[in-house]
Amino acid sequence: MTLLRTARIVAAIQATVMTVYFLVTNAVRADNPFFVPDLLLTVLLVVAASLPARWAVPALVFAFGLAAGVWTVSLSHYAVRGELVDGLDHLPLIGACVVQSLFLIRHLGRGPADPAGAPDRPEEALITTALTPDESTTA
Repeated sequence: MTLLRTARIVAAIQATVMTVYFLVTNAVRADNPFFVPDLLLTVLLVVAASLPARWAVPALVFAFGLAAGVWTVSLSHYAVRGELVDGLDHLPLIGACVVQSLFLIRHLGRGPADPAGAPDRPEEALITTALTPDESTTA
């Protein structure tokens, strides 16, 4: 399974968890300060997971980052109220966001796949070319 496919599946699972949360609990109410951020991150996770590969990776990094931030603030809200145990269910969601973001950022940093044997950095190619004797000078 590819990295992008895994990230799409994680985003879909998290969006599903949030949808179930909206349907099962009393979260959809005017006095819930997390309703709009939770709804926004749910929609963003679905949209990012649905985009073509070229756009999906940066969109998923953003969506996972937003989700981790919202869920961390929510967890902190529980802690401040003295109800940290009730908010511990946020930890798997936050952890999955952080891990997926790190893998996707690492993937972004690699850039397009290089042909086999190509140097990692362009300056290595210049040095290798300069140090390799030319066939016309060795004869």
